[in-house]
Amino acid sequence: MFTGQLADISNRATWLSDTVELVDDEDGSTIDLASTDYTVAISVYIKDQDGCRRLTGSLDDGRVVIDGPGFHWQFEDTDLRQFCAGTYKCGVKVTINGFITDLIIGTVAIVEGN
Repeated sequence: MFTGQLADISNRATWLSDTVELVDDEDGSTIDLASTDYTVAISVYIKDQDGCRRLTGSLDDGRVVIDGPGFHWQFEDTDLRQFCAGTYKCGVKVTINGFITDLIIGTVAIVEGN
């Protein structure tokens, strides 16, 4: 699990994450999330400290995409405009064959864009 601060993003631009790959602890191999051997659900969220403003993305809504063995997420500027400049909670939850992992629990700074 990653805990900490993610890179800053703008509330007036698209946020396209880097590709995230999962590695098997036992043999060090990359887990191919696109494989039919796995039932996969992935969700990403941003929320304010009070939980009043919340943005989520998932495989179901297309904001999270499996691209080969890994995955990435994308939130559009129109998604992020609801957030004022500040620091927000951010997380990624991955479920593989019913096993749930909080992959990221951290914060993301949103800056006022142009």
